[in-house]
Amino acid sequence: MDSRDWHALPGPTWYRPAEAAAAAGDLDQPASPDDAASAVRRLAAAVVNDHAGTLYPAAVPAARVLLAVVRDLPGKPRGAVLNTLLDWWGCFVPEPGYDRYRGHDGEPVDLIEAIERQIRGAAGTLRTLACSDGDAGKMAEDLLAHLEAGSWSDLVADD
Repeated sequence: MDSRDWHALPGPTWYRPAEAAAAAGDLDQPASPDDAASAVRRLAAAVVNDHAGTLYPAAVPAARVLLAVVRDLPGKPRGAVLNTLLDWWGCFVPEPGYDRYRGHDGEPVDLIEAIERQIRGAAGTLRTLACSDGDAGKMAEDLLAHLEAGSWSDLVADD
């Protein structure tokens, strides 16, 4: 996604598309694992209201970027992503008024379903990580347990 795409996404006043674009760009060629982990945290912060526990529509493409980090960048960046996804799963809900929106193709997007679908699509990578030692393996195992327990959408609907 280029910066125009981040700006085209709907969101409340608190959504920060320029920060999302910059953080995603920094993840293309991170200078170091610390820089990549910082970019992960900045991207996540730009697409949520952490205090209210809400997600903006930009969390959907952010999830795609974050899952690429899980696949490609071991260590601190991977851990930062897994921690973020575990925080989001079942705990965060769409920002009021933004649970559904029109994607760039004009088709409706259900925010939670779209993120969950991406995480489910990365289950193979998560299974491989879960077999490893360390914090990333444990976090991948926890995320897989969430996937196996049911749908994030069902948890959000119960609130």
